Amino acid sequence: MLDLISYCEPHLAYFAMPRFIDFVETLPTTENGKAQKFTLREHGPRAGTWDREAAGYVLKRL
Repeated sequence: MLDLISYCEPHLAYFAMPRFIDFVETLPTTENGKAQKFTLREHGPRAGTWDREAAGYVLKRL
């Protein structure tokens, strides 16, 4: 996870950095094939979800 966060940090704005990272087999989609983000939000973080703050990773604010 740290490799992914370290890669994202110089490429994303401070407010766009993800706090939670969870890898899933498939994303829930609509009939049009778009990801149902609200479904992912409803489930919330699971037991295996990586949490940036719990891991103690501090972002540098520029």
